[in-house]
Amino acid sequence: MSPDARERRIEATWAGLPVRGVSVAGRETWFHLPTLHLAFDLGRAPTELVAVPNIFLSHPHLDHGAGLAYWCSQRRLLRLPGGIAHTHPAGAPAWTKILALHEDLEGVRYGARVEAMEPGARVGLRRDLEVEAFEADHRVPTLAFVASEVRNRLRPDLAGRSREEIRDAVARGEAVAGKVRVPLVAYSGDTGEGIFSRAPRSFFTAKVLLLECSFVEERDRERSKEWKHLHLDEIAERADLFENEVVVLTHLTLRTSPDDIRKAIARRLPPRLAARTVPFLPE
Repeated sequence: MSPDARERRIEATWAGLPVRGVSVAGRETWFHLPTLHLAFDLGRAPTELVAVPNIFLSHPHLDHGAGLAYWCSQRRLLRLPGGIAHTHPAGAPAWTKILALHEDLEGVRYGARVEAMEPGARVGLRRDLEVEAFEADHRVPTLAFVASEVRNRLRPDLAGRSREEIRDAVARGEAVAGKVRVPLVAYSGDTGEGIFSRAPRSFFTAKVLLLECSFVEERDRERSKEWKHLHLDEIAERADLFENEVVVLTHLTLRTSPDDIRKAIARRLPPRLAARTVPFLPE
């Protein structure tokens, strides 16, 4: 398969969640979650991401964020209000300067902007949806993300109680329900194996996990450590961590053919994980 064919946009639905995107190591990475109205990274800013109001930008490498200024400019051209790129605090000032330079070059002011998102912070996108950030393990400061549905559930001690008892508790000023987060989709960004000790449990229980795995061949194990990217064997060694319905391996290298990648997944991952693992590759 040619590099151009590998860079073709992919569209799939996993665990009921539609996912669109491109992810090729060193070339371009972006993921659009249309039902959640958000994107993880934006690559070269394809047209379909221009209308997306919230971009969660993992880190400043250009295969993940080269299109940021174009995204801002196109939103202005289409008169779309606002638009926020949420990213690591270490990168936010430089991104803001870059956007200011592009504004000066274009002679305009963008409405979209960059906002720093601290590791451990949560951003509410609507009443029933939040995105949490945490520190990944890459060569530059990088965030990984978990998008969760937010539900209100009755307190466990009130389960089975009558409506009258619950109404009485409300009348006494008691909180009868609590906020519960249901992880829907997690995204690792680019990362080394340190993510496995840094990630919250929600990362491993999200319905869909978009997990970077740049290298699959055994000879590339040291190369993966040097460049702070995951190797398939590092995932295999931690197979028991993953409770996700689907693990999607992303950012796969062009050095290995799609057929060989699929064979490596089937051969080197434990069967219980291999059965739930999908490489992000064109058919």
